[in-house]
Amino acid sequence: MSKDKIVVIGAGFSGCTAAYLLSQKGYDVTVLEVEAHPGGGCWTRFHGEHPYTIGPRIFYSYNKDVYEHLDSFVKIRKFDTRTISYIEKDDCFYNYPLQYDDLPLMPDYEQIAKELQIAKEGELNFDNFEKYWLSAIGPSLYEKFVDDYSKKMWAIDSNEELSADFKWVNRGTPIRDGDSRLFGDQFQGYPFAITGYNDYFLKSLENSKVHYQTKVTRIDADKGFVEANNQSFEYDILINTGHTDEIFEFKHGELGYSGRTIIPVVLPSKFAFDNPDYFWAHYSGKQPYTRAVDFKKVTNNESETCLLTLEMLSDETRLYPKQTARDLKIFDRYKSEFPSNYYAIGRLGKFKYTGITDAIEQAMELSEELG
Repeated sequence: MSKDKIVVIGAGFSGCTAAYLLSQKGYDVTVLEVEAHPGGGCWTRFHGEHPYTIGPRIFYSYNKDVYEHLDSFVKIRKFDTRTISYIEKDDCFYNYPLQYDDLPLMPDYEQIAKELQIAKEGELNFDNFEKYWLSAIGPSLYEKFVDDYSKKMWAIDSNEELSADFKWVNRGTPIRDGDSRLFGDQFQGYPFAITGYNDYFLKSLENSKVHYQTKVTRIDADKGFVEANNQSFEYDILINTGHTDEIFEFKHGELGYSGRTIIPVVLPSKFAFDNPDYFWAHYSGKQPYTRAVDFKKVTNNESETCLLTLEMLSDETRLYPKQTARDLKIFDRYKSEFPSNYYAIGRLGKFKYTGITDAIEQAMELSEELG
């Protein structure tokens, strides 16, 4: 007896993983992807001879099962990731996330130390993003590292708009002591292959019917079909990894996203940053870019030149779900009306600021749930 028909909207990490696991169980899986390729921003493209992705998509996870699953498709080159942040006010680069060892190097260290002592004696405030960081590290460090950067990152006027949900505010502790690795002791790395994660996506979709450049515009939950490119695709189970507001025809309003444009620049040197430990730099001031990435350190590409990418804010792409009170309320309205046999996974599907391991984990959990 054949299993149910499943339609998966989106072919990023969550969509591809769900398609693979469920097709292995005998489900009839159809994947609808709006782009001409799978993988979303994690798909490797090239500028000249240099590979890159939309942002440095380092894999990191404490979940051994997720790591081994990914590694079975694309072998992972393990390394530790370290990053820095440029503070224009100090005209200096510091480790990022914040390190206690860097604090004495700052010209206003005496004031910072006083503010940290006040923060230590007080309580953390989770009313919003700004109040959390002010209560955790004080106004001086907040101004240096957080204030302008977050406004730029999320395209907002005030950090009070953002939620202080601890799961996305930081990666564990406001200021670290000793361990400068961005992802600590997690499994971390990037594929050996020059094409990055591309084979993961392509191999995961081998047993599914895939339609590229196919944009879903409406779902009919009562009749069990979705409309895309003037076609109807029937389903018994619908898995959405894409933009919720679009497929529900903006019934409850448009959800906010922060977008990016990547500017790739080839430089006549082996690496962009002389220090071999640093993969990218955050720019925490009012510069128009948020991050500069020395991409050869991510991809391990062999070349006499190097690729530096600059990330600029853009309203032409909808990449990072804005975690504002307004947007979370809108998403909750959509979520309260999700139909039966409808499942939302992934960064866009769940409207959460999450990473690769979360996307794969959610697909694994859904596969187990569906049986």
